[in-house]
Amino acid sequence: MKPKTKKNLKWTGIILGSLILIVVALGLYVNSIIPKFNSVPVVLQNELLEKPSKSFLMEGKFIYKSASELTRMIRNHQATSLEIVTEFINNIKNNNYKYNALIFLREQEALQEAKLVDEAIAKGDTINKPLLGVPVTIKEMFWVKGSPSTLNSKMYGFIAPRNAIIVNQLRNAGAIILGTTNVPYMLGDYQTIGEVYPTASNPFDTTRTPGGSTGGGAAAVAAGFSPFELGSDLGGSIREPAVFCGLWSLKPTYGALNITDGTSPDSAFVYNRMALVSPGPLARTSEDLELMWKVLVNTPIDKRFQKPIEWKPASAKNLNEYKIAWIDEWNTANGAIKISSETKQKLSVLIDSLKQHQVVTEKKAPDIYNELDKMFLRTWGYQFGENQPWLLRKFIEWDFASKIKAEAGNYKSFQDAIQDASDTGWEKTEADRRVLIEKWETFFKDYDFFICPVTYDAAFKKQESWKPISADDGKTVAYTKYIPYAYIINSTGHPAITIPLGLNSKDLPIGVQVIGKNFSENELLHFAKLLEPLSPKFQKPN
Repeated sequence: MKPKTKKNLKWTGIILGSLILIVVALGLYVNSIIPKFNSVPVVLQNELLEKPSKSFLMEGKFIYKSASELTRMIRNHQATSLEIVTEFINNIKNNNYKYNALIFLREQEALQEAKLVDEAIAKGDTINKPLLGVPVTIKEMFWVKGSPSTLNSKMYGFIAPRNAIIVNQLRNAGAIILGTTNVPYMLGDYQTIGEVYPTASNPFDTTRTPGGSTGGGAAAVAAGFSPFELGSDLGGSIREPAVFCGLWSLKPTYGALNITDGTSPDSAFVYNRMALVSPGPLARTSEDLELMWKVLVNTPIDKRFQKPIEWKPASAKNLNEYKIAWIDEWNTANGAIKISSETKQKLSVLIDSLKQHQVVTEKKAPDIYNELDKMFLRTWGYQFGENQPWLLRKFIEWDFASKIKAEAGNYKSFQDAIQDASDTGWEKTEADRRVLIEKWETFFKDYDFFICPVTYDAAFKKQESWKPISADDGKTVAYTKYIPYAYIINSTGHPAITIPLGLNSKDLPIGVQVIGKNFSENELLHFAKLLEPLSPKFQKPN
């Protein structure tokens, strides 16, 4: 071999060896910064997700009664908790395979708890238990002891070692937890699709999504698997599924309710930054929202994210004593935020009805849509970046860029936040949020509430996530722009109730939201009960 060839081969070997060492070192580094979990694959309850070979006995006496009706029946000895819980369980076992709404059923535990309720009632022990014997379902993210909490990700094979504090609050009020409901991968989608559980379907049309991330829970309530659900809302995750499934729902003020043991399916990792997400109920009536709210509001607080609140009682106002602002298409510097003609028409009918009841209405919105959009993305970035090394934050940023950069005009707000992720940046974001909150609060000095859409239109057909949506009106809508009025409200944490407005021409639910000033939940619920006679009653899916 010639000396020159030998020399070239030597240097080629040195370079290749160095590159291999660099790649191996980089791989070891990346592996070291990826969070590690004591995970084991979750064993699915296949009988819950497959059509039963034989139907379970079910008369259908209880499944579409409200929680409020069921509590009265139990207390008045018109039905036992065991009868009611058994019927709900049998309905789930007969029909859950159609929708994949529940992903874990606590059958034996729920039946045993129902028997104990009936024994307590026989002894006259019903004090301070407003949900005594009534079934409820829980979004999979909240820990329910012995149930999986995976966020629909294979990375987490986690079985909850205890109940979340807010779950215990429901149990202490006498509720019987039937099981946990389906969620999208890492809770980050407006469809309920992920790695662990089968994709959830909408009971009104199984080719369509029930929404996300409380999609399984909304489908469960609409299908009569549960009278109400404990969900959560970071960017519309209660309100979008509620609209898609024809439900009432409440996204409380940020900081009103305890989210502990619902932010991570891992007992070792604890978040300290939180500003967007709120737990809250979904139900088929406004009365049930209020029933569940009165229980949840007394949940012990997490002092990291919450301060004690002195709640004002609701007023005794009549409808004609309210002044309402509303908008169908919110004008911004970049043009109006569009909605479908059917959503617009349903909202117009509601506003006309309010006017007929002498409610003062004005078509007006605060000029802050763009600021809200930026704040949501900025906050999201700082939350995702908490305690994460630079390279992992870069991977997260690349992932989100592939999903939303093309359609998010303010994407740079997220990019800058996650690349910074400092405590100083977070504190500045919190200060700027307080300024934005005050702009809303100033608006609410002139109006009691603000009514606007949640979604562009009714539930869309299941499709690849983050790709443009072909809407029923023939328009093509960017993925996040189908939910343009949901996530912006999370930017400042204001409370909102969804109002179902009946079915559209395709027999799909349509709904809107009512937003109030911070910590006005009691008044919102009072207003919702006044609105309920003006809106169509829940219609069972065909």
